[in-house]
Amino acid sequence: MGGGGTFYDRDIADGYKTNSSGVSKQAEEKLSRSRLDSALLPKNRTIRSKARSPVIYTFDVTASMGTLPQVIYDKMPLIAGQIVENRYLDDPEVSLAAIGDVKCDQAPIQIGDFSPMRKLDDWLQRLWLEGGGGGNGGESYEFTAYYYARYCEIPNAVTPFLLMTGDEPIRETLYKSELEKHFGGKHETVETKDVFDELKKKFKGNVFLIYASHGDGSSDRVIEQWQRMIGKERVIVLGADKAVADVTLGIFAVMTGSRTLDEYCEDMKTKRDKAQSKSRIEEVRKTLQQLTALAPSKQVVRAQSGKKSRTVRAEASEEGASTPTAGRKKNKPGRI
Repeated sequence: MGGGGTFYDRDIADGYKTNSSGVSKQAEEKLSRSRLDSALLPKNRTIRSKARSPVIYTFDVTASMGTLPQVIYDKMPLIAGQIVENRYLDDPEVSLAAIGDVKCDQAPIQIGDFSPMRKLDDWLQRLWLEGGGGGNGGESYEFTAYYYARYCEIPNAVTPFLLMTGDEPIRETLYKSELEKHFGGKHETVETKDVFDELKKKFKGNVFLIYASHGDGSSDRVIEQWQRMIGKERVIVLGADKAVADVTLGIFAVMTGSRTLDEYCEDMKTKRDKAQSKSRIEEVRKTLQQLTALAPSKQVVRAQSGKKSRTVRAEASEEGASTPTAGRKKNKPGRI
């Protein structure tokens, strides 16, 4: 075993074969869609989740991101399995989104409906990795943010998250004509900073960029702009592409208060079929250190957990429900 195990419909075992770019043949095949699925366009659409932990997971699919979208596909069983088995999130549902460039791409904003963790592959395979982008100083991050700020309903959210993975700067103004073109209806010109402020309020501060650095001179400028938009501690600079799953899980674990950073690093050694390497653990620890300034206190987490447990017990009593893992053997997702 080593991936999603009995939880996820697909399992990627430790040591699975990859090509020279570090992605599996399965990822290349399954993400080879050659045209847009028009049902994923955002125009005149609203999505909704009644989950307590609605998660937005968006990633840039333009050419400069290389194979990172395929790496995310390979890691998805492990992300899903670790979230469920280690209870980093309570009652999660995920909306996947692909980000292109509104200035030149055919599919600059692709939005998936909320899905149970187990069924994320259905949505991953519908996304078109267009591989475009125009080198024009930005991708469609701000438009995607606008969509989730205005057209995403999460009425029961307790621990909502919005994660973006990208490598480009943000356009600082969203113009009325472009908003109406891509979303339908009537809109007004708005500053991107105001949109991200709205988004942070809606997602209770849990808005993060996982920044894919290329190690060139533009990185500092791009990071500084993103820090102005969402806050210094919320811009997470990714090291190796293959660390993206460990970093993603760490954000959930630390920011829900289900683990301290030290406890999460310990999980990377003890909660997997095969312990994560020391070098990866230290890399992830360094990457996520800044989150300790944002993480909730243990007292707050205990108080919330007590209230949540009472609510869950009451719901189970009323509906005759049982816990999702009752009566089956747990498997540990492996190294990622």
